[in-house]
Amino acid sequence: MYASKKNSIFNSIMKYLINIGGLIFFLAVILSFSLNSVSDIKVYKNLKEALQNPDEVTHLKLVRKKYREFPLEILKLKNLTHLDLSKNRMDSIPNLIKSLVNLEELKIKSNNFTQFPEALCQLSSLKKLSLAENSIENIPNGISEMRNLVELDLYRNSVSSISSEIKNLYSLKRLDLRMIELNDEKQERIRALLPNTKVLLTEPCNCATY
Repeated sequence: MYASKKNSIFNSIMKYLINIGGLIFFLAVILSFSLNSVSDIKVYKNLKEALQNPDEVTHLKLVRKKYREFPLEILKLKNLTHLDLSKNRMDSIPNLIKSLVNLEELKIKSNNFTQFPEALCQLSSLKKLSLAENSIENIPNGISEMRNLVELDLYRNSVSSISSEIKNLYSLKRLDLRMIELNDEKQERIRALLPNTKVLLTEPCNCATY
């Protein structure tokens, strides 16, 4: 009887280990498939090449191209979801950008913007926006239209005024305002407007209040 009970326990343990092993194998297969799917995404780095198959382009990276204006040819890429135009010389964005209805992530860091490009407020699908390392001074009322925005990167800008309408960005999880001179009062105001957002700030300065 003792031996039978011992064998029963042993068999139960083996079945348990087999089930765990199967689960681990299944999860490994799923992870591998996911990683392969991500690695299979083609990131175009040449606009001319991208325009040869416009319907297939979802990711476009045009960094350090010395663009002074937004290349309107990009608007032909109707399925574009990720666009990187960082380290160029642009200072404005055309209203026609609203035709990129599938755009989810836009990087235009290190350009020549002094004003927040309000045309971007029309991008209803946008989830991530980086305007880092520009010279933007104000965040306008139109920011409230970007209801699906999850991350907003304004690192190292010249922001001195942020519209209270930013409080309507209910999906916003992360706001980067580091390396911007904001005193205690301004920092507390921003946190109060966005209580559910992780706001990254540099130590407050002793600059003048509003």
